[in-house]
This record gives sequence, C-alpha cells and structure tokens, in this order.
Amino acid sequence: MHRAWNPTRRNKNIGTKAQGHGNDNRMVVPEAWGEIFYEKLTTHVLVRRDIAGREMRFFVEPTRSDCFYACSIDDICRVLAHCPAEALSAFDFIVLRQPTRKQRILRPCWGRAIFSFEISKQPGAAIVIEAHNLAGYTWPKSLSQESQRELVRLQQDGHVITRTRQGYSISSDTQAMRNTVLYRTLLHETGHHVDYKRSTDEGWDGKTSSTKEDYAHRFAGELYARLQQQAVVPFAPILDEAAMVRDGLDLAWFCPPAPVDSES
Repeated sequence: MHRAWNPTRRNKNIGTKAQGHGNDNRMVVPEAWGEIFYEKLTTHVLVRRDIAGREMRFFVEPTRSDCFYACSIDDICRVLAHCPAEALSAFDFIVLRQPTRKQRILRPCWGRAIFSFEISKQPGAAIVIEAHNLAGYTWPKSLSQESQRELVRLQQDGHVITRTRQGYSISSDTQAMRNTVLYRTLLHETGHHVDYKRSTDEGWDGKTSSTKEDYAHRFAGELYARLQQQAVVPFAPILDEAAMVRDGLDLAWFCPPAPVDSES
C-alpha cells in the first residue's frame, strides 16, 4: 500500500532562501519610512569657509575612536579654491559623516553626490565624505568591469592590492586614503554635480548609471591633471590645530588613531 502523498517531501525549496528562509534575520541598514540613512547625523559642527569669494558650509560629525577623515577642511578648501567657478557653484555644502559599523559593512563608499540633502533645516546639494579606518577589506573574485577599473584606480592611489584564493585583499595607509578622498573622490562627486547642473531633468533621468560614472571619472581625471600641471596638487596635509579648536573641531577626527602597543 502506498503512503499518502506528502507535498512537503517533494518541495526542495522548503527551508531555503528561495522560500524566504532567513529573511527575518538578514543584516540590513535600518531606515525608517521616508528616512535616508546618510542624512541622519548625530551631533555635528558647522564650519563656514570662504572659497574664492563664495561661502562654503561644512557639516562635520565627530568620528569614532577607530576612524578618521582622510583630509581636513583646509585641504578641501585648497583644492576647491583652484577649481573652475562652475564646479564650485554646483553644490551648496560638504558633509563629513561617520558611518555606523553596519553601514560600513553593507554600504561602504568614499563619498557621495547628493542633489537634495537636508540638514539642520538647511536644504541643498551636497558632497558627502565618509570617515574610514585603516582596517583592510576584501573584494570578491568575480568583479564587474567597473569594479576592475576601480581596483586599478585604488592601486594607483597607493592602496596595496593582493590577489588571494577568495578574491582581492586591499590594505591602505593614510596617504593612499588621502589620495583617494581628496584628489579623486572630491573631484569625482563634484563632476556629478556639474553633470547634473548641465542636464535637464529628462536628460539626467535618461542617462545610464555607467554614463554618469564615466563622466564623473573623466571630469575628475582631467581636473586633477590640470591642477597638477599648475603645481596645486599634490601638497602636504594642512592640519591647523589652533584653527580647528576655534571652529569647534577636534584634531583627532582628522588623524589616524595611534597603534595600541601589545605586551609581549
């Protein structure tokens, strides 16, 4: 006699991801409805600087003890002061933010171009620069063409890329991170704002993500080459502790944490 047919014995998806198993404990960046995680800053300091006759606002969030900003406000001002007027007027302020540990794992980035950002009831277009630490990280073995090109850029910035069995191991020092953030990310995100300003709403929406990225990379590369030819970049870090104190900033936010001595 045959046993009654049990459909659960024939369903190979039961208990697997295909049927939703594990969705409840999946790690995600928590966001409330209508909230964007990178617009949610904790206590922050507002700093105003005059750059080529234009006031630029900087919103600076304190960093955790293990993280720091790879460049100072004065570093950023020096680069922007030599940029074309169109680039400087393409955005309203710069945000230096400390991502949470979960955000660093799930949404890592050097910076963002945000066309509609609101902070302290002050809306505008913004460039967001994120704090980082010196801990290494890995990329998977399978990379898109854009990720492969980014790997080359990181290597050119001074990051050490090592091929492993699992993929790529990336380690950085303070100079490599500064090269990436100050000389490439800042100009790249500026390029996004310039591209957005030059486009109509319909034209912008019609551009693919790769088209926008190609424009921003080209803009950053050409502008850096021009600044380098003018002997504007590269330059030594500008860390004026007295000026930072006057602005309510902490020098430690812009310096890597000292290594902890371990007893042998």
